[in-house]
Amino acid sequence: MTASYDTITCMERTPWSWWRVAAVVVAPVFGVTATAVVIFLLTGSPSLDSVRTAVYLGLLAGLAVALMIAAWHVWRLARSAAAHESDVTERRGSDAYARAADQLGSDKAPVRLAGLYALERLAQVDPAYRQTVVNVICSYLRMPYAPPEQAGDTIGDVAERGVRVAAQRILAAHLRPSEPNLFWPDVDIDLSGATLIDFVLANCRLRLATFDRAHFAGEISFAGTQVAGDARFGNARFVSRRAEFRNAWFAGRADFSGAGFAGDTDFGGMKVNGEALFAKAVFAGMADFSQAAFSAPAGFRTVMFVGRCEFAGAWFAAEADFSGSTFSKDATFNGVRFSAHVEALGAYFAAHCSFRGAYFTRNADLRAARFGGNVDFTESWFATTAMLDGGRVRVDVDRSLSIWPRGWAIREPRDDAEARLADRDGAWGYLVRVTSPEKPPVPAERGAPPNAP
Repeated sequence: MTASYDTITCMERTPWSWWRVAAVVVAPVFGVTATAVVIFLLTGSPSLDSVRTAVYLGLLAGLAVALMIAAWHVWRLARSAAAHESDVTERRGSDAYARAADQLGSDKAPVRLAGLYALERLAQVDPAYRQTVVNVICSYLRMPYAPPEQAGDTIGDVAERGVRVAAQRILAAHLRPSEPNLFWPDVDIDLSGATLIDFVLANCRLRLATFDRAHFAGEISFAGTQVAGDARFGNARFVSRRAEFRNAWFAGRADFSGAGFAGDTDFGGMKVNGEALFAKAVFAGMADFSQAAFSAPAGFRTVMFVGRCEFAGAWFAAEADFSGSTFSKDATFNGVRFSAHVEALGAYFAAHCSFRGAYFTRNADLRAARFGGNVDFTESWFATTAMLDGGRVRVDVDRSLSIWPRGWAIREPRDDAEARLADRDGAWGYLVRVTSPEKPPVPAERGAPPNAP
């Protein structure tokens, strides 16, 4: 920008520019006049009127050329002024950014706060700096930090906590489309490995979100948040009593592989258009996926549900994989719609497991699954025979409330050796086929559920 401005100003100050303009204006006048006179002389009518007409024509031509040159000159001046203004604005923005970034590196918390708010003002005024400012704030939050309760609760630790919470609030305030005057569209955030305290990003809209290995503490909420691209929470740790993702919408992949949730987690009404990956995640509290909708494959392989889990009314449009997962307390899949193949090979249901009214459009593969409590398949519908081959059922507990799919029954173990499982307590029987039941009537087509993405 500076180079173009200097070039234009140098052109304006050329010593011979006005002589050239005069020559360009005068030349057409004399040229047209002389040409007209010569033509009139050759045609034999050199009257005074003819000469006057020729002169007028020359003057008109010169005036037209002069107007064109004047317009061109005005355009060059306007371009020079615009280049100068842009250059001044860019310099001012660069200086403001440099000062704010320098403040952010201060060892005093009030100075760091001033730097954050200076960056926020710069991004609000100049959209070109918004992603850069967001990147700087995210980089600050990714710096190593231990919460005051872990670091000794010193004055410096408490002050730094206030700065970090302010940085988080700045991000959230400008990512909510409900505030059009403050909203910054098409923003990516990368908080991988960051320590986040009372992180509330509810009802926000992002382009990409990266939280791999992030540590969440305090109040955590992504309720109603929309992510246009991928959302990554791989190996993140949620140590709060509750993590909210209710009605969140992920247009791309949602990756929670290896994530750990120390408290309750609410994914109710969540919509995922891309792959949903929860492999090896751990839910220590209640995990609520009721009314969630998965348009692409959903992977819950080897997930540990320590607390109660709820999938009532969920919809799986593509494959769902629960193989190797452990359900330590009640697991509810009432009214779940599996529109594609569902697999739960070797899954372990330690307590009550309910598939009441579930809808299995394709294969339901629960081979080698283990059921330690009552099982309820009342009013479940299977497009093909349920696959429970190799399944084991605990027989030394009350099973009076269990309702199995058609064609399956429990065979008692023949001896103590057959009743044992290497990794489980109690006596275990076998699930065996008893008949080849007639296929139940096909229920009416339900169509896509109201919570479909």
